[in-house]
Amino acid sequence: MAGFRIAPQQTIAFPKQKPVKSKDYLAFIHELPCAVSGKSPVEAAHLSFPAPKYGHYGRGRGSKAPDRWALPLHADEHRRQHSGNEESFWKAAGINAHVLALTIHGLFSDMGEDAAPFAAAVINQTRIDAQRRKKHE
Repeated sequence: MAGFRIAPQQTIAFPKQKPVKSKDYLAFIHELPCAVSGKSPVEAAHLSFPAPKYGHYGRGRGSKAPDRWALPLHADEHRRQHSGNEESFWKAAGINAHVLALTIHGLFSDMGEDAAPFAAAVINQTRIDAQRRKKHE
């Protein structure tokens, strides 16, 4: 019988990053509906779990992720996000939080505050798509 060889796991060193903060961007986030429930008002909820394929390498101890990784969450949802496994929270919501965060940040980068209705539409469509997927599971 042929022998099997297990290839060694490659460890990728994550680059160190200093979080970029933007009061204007966080104010913009506060104008949007909750990414999970659609409710307002919202808080800026920073994603903590890494997703290297999207360029997010997590956050250091005692620090927040860059504001690019902030999403609007109603206070109740924000508490739920941080009360357990954050990655599971977003998976249960049916939302790819990293793609949504990058999309909203890109809209703001291109259009500034004028992006609010576009970002709200993206959030609402993301929520509708997530609900449709849950119905078909």
